[in-house]
Formats: sequence, structure tokens, C-alpha cells
Amino acid sequence: MVHTPTHRNGRGFTLIELLVVIAIIALLISILLPSLGAAREAGRQVSCASNLRQLAMAGMNYAASNRGYFCSGGWDNRITRSRPNKEEGLGGLDRTGWVADYILGGYAVPGKTLCPTNASKFSNRLAPARVTGASWSQLSGSTLDNLIDAGYNTNYCQSWFMAQTDMADPADLSADREEYRFAVGPLNDKSLGNAASVSRVPLFGDGPVLDDDPEDIVIYKGQQFAGSKTTTDGPTQNLVPGFGQVWGRQDYTDFGPVHGKKSKAVLPGNRSRTLTSIGQISFADGHVDPFTDTVRDGTFNHRGALINGITTVKYDELEGKVYGGWLSRPGLNF
Repeated sequence: MVHTPTHRNGRGFTLIELLVVIAIIALLISILLPSLGAAREAGRQVSCASNLRQLAMAGMNYAASNRGYFCSGGWDNRITRSRPNKEEGLGGLDRTGWVADYILGGYAVPGKTLCPTNASKFSNRLAPARVTGASWSQLSGSTLDNLIDAGYNTNYCQSWFMAQTDMADPADLSADREEYRFAVGPLNDKSLGNAASVSRVPLFGDGPVLDDDPEDIVIYKGQQFAGSKTTTDGPTQNLVPGFGQVWGRQDYTDFGPVHGKKSKAVLPGNRSRTLTSIGQISFADGHVDPFTDTVRDGTFNHRGALINGITTVKYDELEGKVYGGWLSRPGLNF
């Protein structure tokens, strides 16, 4: 038997063929990467919505065990943030305020359920400028680091409604809207369902980093980080027939977008900032809704408007979907 060898063509790829293949692969990668990035961000947004829902449910569970109150108030270490019938203020960050309430009561650990998309991973309430000086607890260095490690932190923003409900005297324009001594007190379920639908009263929202305020810089384990907004600013001043000039509709500019497509924008003061498009808010009935920053200014802003004869503010993106009037009295329930 004679064996006839088989001859194979040993020709390989030419350089041009290799370059074409590489170019095709690079093109496919460039097409797929944005889609993968969008899918990843969509997953983060879903995770964020789940976190906001958990915090809203924690508030509802807290209310069920605490005479209807959703928390003991805002989370703030400063003594000047006082409450009616209290000697001076709320108390230390490790003892009172919604973050401490939920940890100590076993309802949630806010610092372990941070928004994964938010550029900030810290609350501006943890900034040295806000936890030292006239404060309930002297928190600095390793003490503050340990508190953060234990979950005393958040990058979500609490609504002023949840922290304070209403100004005790809306006609007292000399009052400081951020101080508890001028407020009704923490949100109670008795204030829900009358002036506003429960499904429209906000509890928490995404808390963006809105400026370069040095008072918002958090120091964690020796490094500096930007702190996100932690509580909305509260009521604006409005002119209401029958009431006169009063504290009126809410200022929601500390809620803001942290999700979605990024773009560059120049803000007042010629400051350049990277903006995103979507922010999420959880409500007193436990549901979460996304809102789009259509104005592209990095916030959910408002502008002066005349509504039902009332000289007030109108929300650019939240109007008709998020309640902003008085909770404990009639007059601004639109």
C-alpha cells in the first residue's frame, strides 16, 4: 500500500485581513459599550428605587410603633435646629433623627442602602462644619468614621414635610424655616389624607451634590468627599388671600436627578457641572416615582406663579404630582 501525503494550504491571514477583523471588533465594541452602560445604569436606578421604597416602608413601620410619627425629625447634630417644648434641640446624630431612629429601632440601616448611582456616598450632615461647634455630639476623626461604618449615613434627601410638617405660625416670616422651634414637628399620619393625598406627600428623594459649599465636605478616614443634600429647605414665602404674606409652598430644589444620561451645563456663577436627567422620590404610601429634569438645571426647581389667586411658586417638573402646600391646614391644597 502506497501512502499519498495530503498537502494542506498553509496560507494564513494577511495583514490587511487582520486589520479589517480588528476594525470590525472595535466597531462592535463601540456599539455595544453604550448599551451595556445604559443597562448597568438602569439596574442601578432599579436598585435605588428599591432603597427608597425600603426607607418609606421603614417610616411607615416606625409610625405604627410610635403614635403615628414617621420619625423623630430631621437628622441634624446642630443644637440650633430645635423643636417646640424641647430644652434645646433634637439630639446627637447617633441618638435621634430619622437615620438613628431606623437603625436603633431595627427598621433599616440607611448607610447600607445608598443610591449606587449618586456621585456622593455621604450625607452633608456628616461634614465637620455641621457636626462640631454648637452640636449635641462632638463627632470627629475615628468617632465619626465608626459611626459611618455602622450605617449612620445616607445619600438620600428627606423631605421637609417628613421632618417638620408645617410652620407652626405661617404668618411669622421672621421665623427660620429650617429651625424646629418654628415648626409643627415630625410628620404624623394624622396630617395625611386631608389637605393632600397620601400618594403625593414625599418622604425621601435622591439627594444630589448641588454646589461646592465647603460646609458640605465630609472627611472620612482622612479623605475629603462631597456631601449630598439631606433635607429639603422647606416653605417659600407666598401671598395668600385671607392669610397675607405667609410661609407657603415647599422648596424642592434639594431633590434632584442623579440617574440617566450625563451632560455638561454652565450654572449661575459660570460654574460648570455634569448633570444627569432623572431623580426618584418615595411617597407616604410607599410607592416610588421617577421624575425628569426637563429644564436641565440639576434640580427640581420652581418659579413664581399665580395659582387660584395665590401668588406662589409653580414647580417646573413636579407640579400636580408632588404635593407642596400646607399639610396641617387648608389654603394651599392644589
